[in-house]
Amino acid sequence: MYNHIMFRNLRIAFSILAAICAAAALFVFVYAPHIGWGFLCVAGAAVFFMLTLLFKRKQEEKELKENPPPPVGDFITGKVPLKNDTGDITPDDAAGDGNEESNDTEGGGNA
Repeated sequence: MYNHIMFRNLRIAFSILAAICAAAALFVFVYAPHIGWGFLCVAGAAVFFMLTLLFKRKQEEKELKENPPPPVGDFITGKVPLKNDTGDITPDDAAGDGNEESNDTEGGGNA
């Protein structure tokens, strides 16, 4: 849980730093005698922006791992295969034929 807060705070901090560097680049390009300082500010803004995107991706991965989306059915039957206690898909559900009856035959079968 604390990772979400940490990633969110880092995203906010690096976003603010990227905006400050981008704004400073404008003034540096206008008033600095050497153009290299302006490119240094632009590079810093780009690095901070990339760090913002990195922490956004990390936060989304962590949230998806901890809270996976609910399963959706397949595109043919629309049913979601049920899992037993061990997490395996039961054979009846894996068939996906839409037939709710069991495969056992009643009476007259070879025993």
